[in-house]
This record gives sequence, structure tokens and C-alpha cells, in this order.
Amino acid sequence: MDDPSDRLINTFGALSQAVSDRVRRAIAEAFNAGGETAAALIAIGHEPGMSIGQICQILRLSHAGAVRVVERLGDQGLVAKSQSPSDRRVVHVTLTLRGRAERTKLLGLRNAAVANFLGNVSAEDRVALERAADSILSTLLSDPQEGLATCRLCDRARCHDCPVDRHRS
Repeated sequence: MDDPSDRLINTFGALSQAVSDRVRRAIAEAFNAGGETAAALIAIGHEPGMSIGQICQILRLSHAGAVRVVERLGDQGLVAKSQSPSDRRVVHVTLTLRGRAERTKLLGLRNAAVANFLGNVSAEDRVALERAADSILSTLLSDPQEGLATCRLCDRARCHDCPVDRHRS
């Protein structure tokens, strides 16, 4: 296979940054909790009951940083914590009803921000772009936690035959 051109590398990098910036800006305007708090809220909804340790890995935070994020979410009534019955050192985190509603709102903002970029792309090019994104994601991941980290802001309910889930299986 041929190496990608310098221009493709540059434009793909710029596009990736533009999409990331637009998504983060849209979420930050509606959810001003700072740092990775919104990403934590969305990620916790992917796998209810995940541990603080899993949250550390997904958000690429220190243990103390993940604890602070979960505390911020708890202070807002968005998550509930429970101690593991098998290991008292492990805390499991789940979304509250209010947390699920906030997560749905944030995912809607994320989806709208990305859809805004794609709205000016032809249907034919969107099909090719979806195929390319699927191909890239399918080969990008080396372990399940990395997949959750990559998809921490994803709306998994909308991603049928997700390349990350295929990798995790």
C-alpha cells in the first residue's frame, strides 16, 4: 500500500483537530464542569458500574484526577457511587436518572457539532468517509480500554457494527 501524501497527513490532522475543538466547545458551552468531566459522564454511560480505575484509563487521568472528576459529577447529582462487594477498595460508578438525561443532552450536542461538518459533504463522499473511518478505527486499537478511551465521547447507540466493539469482542 502506498504511503499517505504529506497533504493528506496535514489535512487529516487539521480536520481531526477542528472536529475535536468544535465538539469540546459545544459541550463546554452547555456543561461547564471543567476538564474531562463531560467525557467521564458519557463514558460512564457506556458501561454502568465501571470502577474509578477504569475511568482513570479511559480518560487518561491519574487516580486522584479521576476521583475529583467523579466527585464533581456526584456533587451535581449526576452519578452514584457504590463500594464493590468483593473488594472494599474498589468504587463503582453509575449514572443517576439526572446523569442519564444530561448525558443524552451532551451526546446530542456532540452529534450536532459533527453533523455540522458533514452536512456540506456529498452523500457519496460521506459513504467513502465512513468506510475510511471504519477502516482506521478497526486497526487503531490495541486493547479494550483503549477502545473506550477513543470512544469516550461517542454515541454508541448510533454506531451499528461499531469497529471498536468488533475489536473488543
